[in-house]
Amino acid sequence: MKSRSKLVSIAIVGLLTLTACSPVSTGTGSAEQTGASVAPPVEKTLRVAIGAEPVTWDSLATGGSASPTAGGINNLPSIGMDGMRRLLTGGERINLLAAEVPDVAKGTWKINPDNSMDMTWKIVPNAKWHDGVPVTSADFVFGVAVHSDPESQRNAGGANLQRLLASATAIDDRTFVAHWSGIAVSADDGTGLDPMPKHILESVYKAGREELTKSRHFTTEFIGTGPFKLVHREAGQGIEFERFNDYYRGPAKISHLILQFIPDPNTMVANILAGSVDVVLPQGVNVDTAYNLKQRWDQEGSGHQVLFESRDGIAQWEIMLNPQYARPVNAMTQQPVRQALLQAIDRQALVNEMTLGLSPVAYTVYHPDDPYYPYVKDLLPPQNPQYAYPYDVQKAQQLLAGAGWIKGPDGVLADQKTGDRFTYQVLTRTGSDPFKQASIVQDYWKAIGVALDIHVLTPAESADNQFISTRTGASFNTASGSAMYGGRMSSRSIPSEATRWTGNNRGHFSSPALDSVIAKLESTIDANEQRSLHRQLLAASTEPVPFLFFYYEIRPILMVKGVTGPRLVDQVSSGNVWVWDKN
Repeated sequence: MKSRSKLVSIAIVGLLTLTACSPVSTGTGSAEQTGASVAPPVEKTLRVAIGAEPVTWDSLATGGSASPTAGGINNLPSIGMDGMRRLLTGGERINLLAAEVPDVAKGTWKINPDNSMDMTWKIVPNAKWHDGVPVTSADFVFGVAVHSDPESQRNAGGANLQRLLASATAIDDRTFVAHWSGIAVSADDGTGLDPMPKHILESVYKAGREELTKSRHFTTEFIGTGPFKLVHREAGQGIEFERFNDYYRGPAKISHLILQFIPDPNTMVANILAGSVDVVLPQGVNVDTAYNLKQRWDQEGSGHQVLFESRDGIAQWEIMLNPQYARPVNAMTQQPVRQALLQAIDRQALVNEMTLGLSPVAYTVYHPDDPYYPYVKDLLPPQNPQYAYPYDVQKAQQLLAGAGWIKGPDGVLADQKTGDRFTYQVLTRTGSDPFKQASIVQDYWKAIGVALDIHVLTPAESADNQFISTRTGASFNTASGSAMYGGRMSSRSIPSEATRWTGNNRGHFSSPALDSVIAKLESTIDANEQRSLHRQLLAASTEPVPFLFFYYEIRPILMVKGVTGPRLVDQVSSGNVWVWDKN
């Protein structure tokens, strides 16, 4: 098989008509870190496609989709908004609005006797909002107040570290202190410290939360701090941006950026061939399509590009474990049954089919590039087969029989106590890949007597957290490992009527042992203790088989010849948008 690594590209027909428009780094180093050249900006337009339309610029403040990364909508904020710090390629976290990061040795990061924390942050002196108003510490204090209030925390589902961010106090225009109610070891990455334009939103916020949610600031009149400012938004079509020439890092290399919403991959491909869009970001086209296009353009010598980006997003099925909702009764609420259905799947064959062999089998939440992977590597296959749950139809049948499930005359398993047939449903996303994956699993399970129904979510159902959280069967998702052990597996993240169905532990997995490990990880600084906790987490999250892990996602980025810059980091491809270029 020919190499499937990097090089090809695509372009997409524009849906908008461009209107006439007038480890730590402190910002010294590569172009990706420091921003654009000081040379006079050149007029260049870059047209970028994503697969869905973002609902809001700030889902924490306003509420948003149950799938905040679906279709690549999470690429929007980085285009127009900067926070304190950001992770870039190679695992390097750079300073953005942060002029100085809190440091224990300098006394600017203090852990108090009651285990609360105070962190002193300094912001850069030349940052401005897109309307020209200077960014000050008051904007951060206001942002902390809004994002930490009970309504925002309900939107977050209780899983984010920001629940520990209690308040902030301005010292002067460029200095503020963030007060945390508990220890959060990763707080120096800028978690929760997203400024909000106090001069625009304070009066709206004081008028009531409903008024804030309805503000056009979050949709068509956004004012941010990032390298591009909003010019026009056309519902269902796209967003036009222009370069913010007063950007504190220096003007971006691209003068105009058109973000287009193209939900249908086939339409993307048809438009690509017309050559009117420059970049397709994940989640746009699948691996098969990208590989075929790569071959075509390589043969033509076009110079177009494809990057096959590996990420720690795990293609997985989250099992409904709450007996109140799980059906059939006495099936997936039992660990032996879950293990049996996992071992009934040839996951290596699934990997080869879905990722062209570019991904390894995912045995657990720890991606090989995860910073904590070295802590658990020796516990994983091939070094240790304990968590492999290899393809073994005979073992699967034995486990099912032991749990009381025997094939009936029609070839479908039946519960020997209740007579219930093993008919099961999985909720999956729109698009050819999720359905293809589910169809492959459907065939494997049919062979052992499970009748699988594949339900493709409508857009309304995808945005309905209550619907997904009260399903009877499994739900496809691609949560990252860091999100999983960062709180998604915690029982505090289980949605319920009391939380207005917010929270992303939608399978209702509940393990006191795992809850304890996750809580300790959030507040443990010592590396040896962290290693021990991650090893405990591996066991507590893998042995019960609450999720069916398949593979790590491969996300293609497609670019025409001459485009440079886009890379996938932490589910986002636009994190370094100020250095994107088109020659």
